[in-house]
Amino acid sequence: MSQLHRTLIVPAATARRCADLCAALAGPPGAGMFTTALSPTGAAPATHFISAGMIEDTFAAVLADPAVMHGACQAAGISITLAECTALLAAADISEEPPFDALARVGLKLIAEVGV
Repeated sequence: MSQLHRTLIVPAATARRCADLCAALAGPPGAGMFTTALSPTGAAPATHFISAGMIEDTFAAVLADPAVMHGACQAAGISITLAECTALLAAADISEEPPFDALARVGLKLIAEVGV
């Protein structure tokens, strides 16, 4: 298997579901995704979340095709419909771009956390 870079940006409304699916399908490497909040202004509330990094080529195939995603979920015993897979992938922005290039393209900024 080879490693590929992907930047994934998902709407805030689907971020938890996407994070859970990534963890279930990719195992430990997929855990902890979508923790970086985004918005058009860089201020709360978050409208999207981002995760970027190297992934296995088999996981990249899951992110590229709703039918492949659905089949992988079915094989893993995850209850999700093909329509849900299609909607999740359609709402996501998945690219090979570096994270800040993808953010600029879609018009989003990191939400700065307030330090103590």
